[in-house]
Amino acid sequence: MAVSLALRSSNYAAVFRVGFQEPASGTLVVDEESLLLEGRSPEGPVELRIPYAELDDVRIGRLPEERLNERASLLLSCRGGQHVRVEPIGFGLLQELADLLVALAREHRDEHERVAIVLPLRKSRSAEARELVENGPPFDPAVIGLKGHEVFLTEEEAVFVFEGPNVRTMLQRLTRDPTLWQAGVAWRSCVGGRPRLLTEAYCPRVAPVYSWRANGKFRDQPL
Repeated sequence: MAVSLALRSSNYAAVFRVGFQEPASGTLVVDEESLLLEGRSPEGPVELRIPYAELDDVRIGRLPEERLNERASLLLSCRGGQHVRVEPIGFGLLQELADLLVALAREHRDEHERVAIVLPLRKSRSAEARELVENGPPFDPAVIGLKGHEVFLTEEEAVFVFEGPNVRTMLQRLTRDPTLWQAGVAWRSCVGGRPRLLTEAYCPRVAPVYSWRANGKFRDQPL
C-alpha cells in the first residue's frame, strides 16, 4: 500500500547519531524519495540524506548499546554498511516513524535484487563442499522471502546467489539465525579465506549444484 502524501512531507525534531560520530540535535525530514537528517553536533553541522531504496533495515533499538541519550532509538541500517540512530522528540513518535520508514523502504525496494556471496575454498575441498551444498540450505528459501537461490562450485570457490526483494536486509537477518551458525560449523574445514559480498551477482560458467525458484521448480545438477 502506498504511503499517503500527508506522511511523505513531514518534519520531526530529533537527536541523531551517524556511526560513531557525536550525537547531533536537529530535524528529520521525510520527503518523496528520501529522508534528510540535518542538525548540529559538538563537531559542527551534520547533514545526511538517505534514499528509501538504500534503507536495508529499520527497527527500534531498546538494548543498552542501541539507545541514544539512554532512550530507545530508531536504528537505520543503510546500504554500504552505514548505521544511524535517531531519537525523535515527542511522545509516541518512535513507533510512528518506524512504521512510516518501514513502509517507505518497502515501497521503494528493488523487488528483483541479486546478491552473491563468494566463499574461497581450501585446496582439494570441493568434493566436501559439494556434499554440503547437495544437502540443501539450512533455511527455507520461500519462508525468508527469496525468489531464487543458487549455489555454484568450482575448485577454488563456492558462490551463493540470492534473488528477491531487499535481499541484503534478508541476509543480515539470516546471519542472526542460530541454525545458520550451526550449519556454518560444517563448512569450517572447507573455507579457505574471508567471504566477500558482491552487490551485482555473477554466476561462474558452470551449472549450479543447487537451484531453487519461487515458482516451485527445483533442480539439482552436477557440474
